[in-house]
Amino acid sequence: MPSPAPSAARLLLVEDEADISEPVRRGLEEEGYQVTVEADGARGLAEALAGDHDALIVDWRLPRLNGRTLIEQVRSAGRTTPVLMLTALGDVEHRVAGLDAGADDYLPKPFAFEELLARLRALLRRAAEAAPEAAPAGHQAVHLRLGRVHLDAAGRRATAGDTTLPLRDKELRLLEVLLRHAGEVVSRTRLAERVWGSAFDVTDNAIDVTASGLRLKLADADPGVTIETVRGVGYRIVGA
Repeated sequence: MPSPAPSAARLLLVEDEADISEPVRRGLEEEGYQVTVEADGARGLAEALAGDHDALIVDWRLPRLNGRTLIEQVRSAGRTTPVLMLTALGDVEHRVAGLDAGADDYLPKPFAFEELLARLRALLRRAAEAAPEAAPAGHQAVHLRLGRVHLDAAGRRATAGDTTLPLRDKELRLLEVLLRHAGEVVSRTRLAERVWGSAFDVTDNAIDVTASGLRLKLADADPGVTIETVRGVGYRIVGA
């Protein structure tokens, strides 16, 4: 039997098609969620940054600002709010692009409302489970260092000296996992679970592309810090 909605969970739905947003809003409210709806990307971004939401549901194709850019800007602002992306663009390239922009999951259109509910519950559950790890009072270190590279895990910011590294959300998450296991091989399955939240909904190509992008940015920041590919297993970060 499906789990009930978290008590008074606050959602932001950014969707310009009223024939989708209205029934989704109504259905979510009937399930116990509090829902704010915005019909264009610019207003959606403003609400995402100003409001206090437990999860965002964002369409890819939006007027004024597309969903991918909206998510990138939310992540650039340091927000880690779970994001479910809705898209009629179901090919692998667009799914990978959405996940790399910072979405935590995607749902192709047309979709069943029951599946949207299930994915939303999973996002909120993973966020609740991860919260103690991110808390400064927890057992995990907040500041991680290797060579000149410094990661402020709580502030979601990576630097090399006085320079802030231009890392995307998934690159930051990948860097954190690797730094917490510096010198150790981290399997693809573990990376998929810790960075993308699922070992089943992410492709090997998405992991490889994210690792490659992070490797290049680290090379510019500190040539002594590198990400090694362990063929058939995963990745390892090492420092000189």
